[in-house]
Amino acid sequence: MAITTLELVKQHLRYDSDDQNDLLDAYRQAAESAVFSYVTDTFEADAAGVVSYPAQLTQAVLLLCGYYDQYRNIEGDMPSDGNYLPPPVRALLFPFRSPTVV
Repeated sequence: MAITTLELVKQHLRYDSDDQNDLLDAYRQAAESAVFSYVTDTFEADAAGVVSYPAQLTQAVLLLCGYYDQYRNIEGDMPSDGNYLPPPVRALLFPFRSPTVV
């Protein structure tokens, strides 16, 4: 039930070699997990069992992979507004999240 592929992440981040496959796949898996944790909508599979996710989810995962790659060591200049997802990622995912009342 993947939103992206390792090849798409490599293309987005402009990695040419296979040297970083494990690291990039870890980014991809972590980003997809974060997206699925944030989104409350459900997406149905077709008759073949394939789920077609909206393009916004794909872009959100790719942006988050880029964020993880750029700030892999949690540098002091890492932008943060107190949320675990960067604002551009949240903006892409907002239409797929129902507000929670606490």
